Amino acid sequence: MNIKIISMQRVVNYGSFMQAYALKKVVESLGHRVTFCDFKPGLPRHLGEKVKKVRMADRLAKVPYILTSPKKYVEERLFRRKLRQCYQNHAWNKLGISPGMNYDYACDLMIIGSDEVFNYTQNHSFGYVPTLFGHGIQAGSIISYAASAGYASVKDVEADNMGAEISEGFAKFDYLGVRDQNTYEMVAQYAKQTPSYVIDPTLLYDFESEIPAAPIALGYVLVYAYDGRLDAPVDVENILAFAKNKGLRVVSVGFYHHWCEENLVVTPFELLSIFRHATYIVTDTFHGTIFSIKNHKPFVSLIRGENRWGSNSSKLGFLLHQLGLEGRINKDLGQLASHLDEAIDYEAVCQLLSALKETSMHFLDKALKEAELKMEHKP
Repeated sequence: MNIKIISMQRVVNYGSFMQAYALKKVVESLGHRVTFCDFKPGLPRHLGEKVKKVRMADRLAKVPYILTSPKKYVEERLFRRKLRQCYQNHAWNKLGISPGMNYDYACDLMIIGSDEVFNYTQNHSFGYVPTLFGHGIQAGSIISYAASAGYASVKDVEADNMGAEISEGFAKFDYLGVRDQNTYEMVAQYAKQTPSYVIDPTLLYDFESEIPAAPIALGYVLVYAYDGRLDAPVDVENILAFAKNKGLRVVSVGFYHHWCEENLVVTPFELLSIFRHATYIVTDTFHGTIFSIKNHKPFVSLIRGENRWGSNSSKLGFLLHQLGLEGRINKDLGQLASHLDEAIDYEAVCQLLSALKETSMHFLDKALKEAELKMEHKP
């Protein structure tokens, strides 16, 4: 079949790239041709706190840092530019996407996902994108795979009066695969079919043939956390003290933290190698948690509470719950030493993951076979 994927593949983020790459490789392994489509950002439709732009207070808060640490500020700007260039030169060609955008949605099967494709409240970035909810797609079949609504909720949909439009979009899908409970509840509320839980593509694909040798010297604590999320002095002090006590350096990859000893820009597959060779990992991201688990590493995941942009608790908390790893949630970095040294039963994790892989592959295989039958009986 001619299969296309609409995802977040152009977002400059290692997790966004990796989930898109993994889904493409898994579907290709089932004997199909896979390409990517783009979507056009939409207009804001969410009326709550999540739509607000950066506040003046937030901008002013950065002024002391710019004035007192101009060298670090310049380094951060150069870091971001280098990261974007890395994706343009080393990542997007791996997905087969060109610099020009592709809005041709005609195909035998369109897969929407994974990533936060159902998060219509990302108005600072995309707004509400009708395409991600199935509108305007000329495909024989449409399915979602491991779609997430992120921090958007049923409560938001009702408050924004979006229910009818979202329901109309979900009616166009033949199968709806979601990756967390919050998304399940949204889809179940507005779709006529019952959604299925499936795992992120990065847990289906092993990446073994893509992972290179260690690109940096060994002996480090890997910090894989969004910019600005680990800058509180007490958090910085706790992480640096832990690393010093262990005789390790502190390395950040893909995100700039001025207090880390190294801030690195690497290719996506080099990132996987850095996860593989880390001594310990501190992360607050969904895919950072997945890469820690895949490599059987001592790690902690930091779950953020509610804020004006929402929380990561729905997607990250559910992932850890699925794999029996709720104990890896860290709520007090003052306890980092004892927490990171607490053993993880990866044998039990692997058993749970194996069962989830089986059900997820069954979902994908069934959806693809039904799309083939639909294509064969097309007049």
